[in-house]
Order: sequence, then structure tokens, then C-alpha cells
Amino acid sequence: MKKYAISIIATIISVWVYFYMNPSPKKVIETHLKNKYKEEFVVELLGKRDKTYEAIVYPQKYVGTSKENDSYYWGRGFVKGRNGGDTYGLVLLNESTNEFFLPKLKELFGENVLPIFNMGPGYIKNNFKEEIELMKKAYKKYPTANFEPISGGIYIFGRVENDEDREWYRKQIYEFVQFMKQTGTFEYVALGIIVIDDRVLSKEFQENEDLKAKLVENGEKYWEKDRRYYSEVIRRELMNKELSQKVTPIINLEDINKSSMTNSLAWSNYNILLSFGLYSSKYVESMGWNRDSRPEVYTELKNYDTLSDIKFEDE
Repeated sequence: MKKYAISIIATIISVWVYFYMNPSPKKVIETHLKNKYKEEFVVELLGKRDKTYEAIVYPQKYVGTSKENDSYYWGRGFVKGRNGGDTYGLVLLNESTNEFFLPKLKELFGENVLPIFNMGPGYIKNNFKEEIELMKKAYKKYPTANFEPISGGIYIFGRVENDEDREWYRKQIYEFVQFMKQTGTFEYVALGIIVIDDRVLSKEFQENEDLKAKLVENGEKYWEKDRRYYSEVIRRELMNKELSQKVTPIINLEDINKSSMTNSLAWSNYNILLSFGLYSSKYVESMGWNRDSRPEVYTELKNYDTLSDIKFEDE
């Protein structure tokens, strides 16, 4: 009986030692993330590829919030052998980039502005301010080098009822570009700036499926001929007929699924009022978007020194 008990204990110890010495891939990633970021993470294994396990990872604190189901806040965890790694630092960099620009954006456009920056994997730091200092040093040492662009989108919820409103947005965007220049963040930029009818955030719009269908139908005609006619005249008539000027806001900007905003036409049901692509000269040159080799995507080199350099898509 004593030998039997000893055998059971030995087996338990052997199993414990085995799992201690050979933790599961999920456990390796969990431990790695907790040690690195000092908090608990949800780890959802995806599978194994080339002897490397991969997983979706996001902080435990996001469970039950809008961020849990938003891939904008997900990083990748991976493990090969007993070594864990992750890309979650890029999520932190995106968030800190949003936080860096948000105060200036609110100053220029008001409270209803949503920056969604998507920085590339070539950055080193998790904090944008620290990354800026590295970028400045890099450009000083290698002035002709191409680095990861500051990219993503800035979504502004407002109204454009006339040319005066259009010119106001032109001026505000121009001022934002000057801010980027002043902060040393305009060397290498590929950024979309989009103005969307703020009524899409309302209860009345979100619950009006008939209006959404009409807007989608109208939006499809937008590509057939006179863009400004369909995007301004017909779209405005539909919105004004179905909705009052005063609506009931129900959507908090922070609750918007940021990953879905990359397809903003679908999200806003063709309620985009203005669209502007902001590209620094260095980025345009690096992409080869010149008149001769790529006429279909030719983009004029601009320094954005005057208001006239800010041209919306339909101009």
C-alpha cells in the first residue's frame, strides 16, 4: 500500500514537473504579456504555423467593454518553443498617437472628432512622444530615408450646408497640417481626413432602416456621374426630409468600433460630406506617384503652405 502511495505521488510530481518545464503555448504567452505589460491579458489561440503558435491578445480589463470586440485594440501573441512574443506594443502606440493629436483636433473641430491612427510595425517605441524624438534624430541623420508613415484616419462629425462651411473645414485642416509641421510629425504622412454628417450618431438615424437603404442607393449613383450633386443635393434632401435638424445623440465616439471605420462608407451609409487625402511630399515621392510612371494615382507634391493646397476629393 505504501509503495502504491509513493508511486502515485511520484506520478503527480512527474506530471507537475513536465507541465512546469513544458507550459502550454497559451500559458507562455500569458506569462510573457503579464511580465512585459504588468497586467492580465486574454489570450485566444489561433493555431500553429511554421512551428510558431499565434494568438489574439487584449487586456483583461477590456472584457465586457466595446473594445473587447474591436480588433483595433487586439495585438498578436506568439510563441516558439518556450519563448513568447507579441505585437501589442503597436496597439499602445496607436492609442498614444490618438491621444497626442486629439487635443489639437478638438480645438480645431470641436468635440465630435475621432482620430484612428494606424502606425506601421516598423516603429520602436510604444509611446508616440518618444517615437517622435527618435524620428527627428533619424531624419536628421538620414534626410532622404523612408520610414514608416504616420497613417490612419481622422473622422470629423459635423455639417456642410454651404460653401462657407466647406471653406471653414478647409481652413481648419490647413491649421492642423501646420500643427503637424510645428511638432515635427509631417515628414512622412499618409492620412485620410473625413467629415461625416453628425446625424449618423443619432437614435433617429440608427433606427431608420428605410433612410439608410435610400442613402446606400443614392451613394451607388454617386460613382455614375456628377458626384457633388448626389453627395450634396440628393443626400441632403434625404437626410433633411427624414430627420429633423435636432436629433437625439446615442452613440459615444469612444464606443464606435474603430476597426469598422476603415470602411467608413459602409459605416456611415454614404453620409460623407468631405474627404481629403493628406500626403507629405516625401511619402508621395517614395511611392512613385508621379505623373509619368503612375498617372492613375498621380499625386501632386505639396508643401501645404497655402489654403489652396487643401483640395477635397470632389475638387
